[in-house]
Amino acid sequence: MFSERLRQLRQEKKMTQAVLGRAIDISPRMISFYEGGNHFPRDEIILKRIADLFGVSMDYLLGHSDLREEATLKKLCVTFRDLAQPDRETVMAFMEFLAAKNTPSE
Repeated sequence: MFSERLRQLRQEKKMTQAVLGRAIDISPRMISFYEGGNHFPRDEIILKRIADLFGVSMDYLLGHSDLREEATLKKLCVTFRDLAQPDRETVMAFMEFLAAKNTPSE
């Protein structure tokens, strides 16, 4: 799962293995090994650099979660928790409106 997600994220950003390697301070060959599933980062720091570079959680990167925007969701939850009940209801109604608007009609 890690190898697939790494390749996908790199390709989405239109990065070469060399550019990614320089960005996280490892060799392009090691990136190739990671993407091929032949090696896995031994160092948590490398995983953190990759996750930070692509703006995803380490859980997403490792395949433990399908949520890419986990930090955004956490921030949303914290902000929502701080709202008064009437404002929470307004936010929920608006989110339901947006979800319905973006759902194709049958």
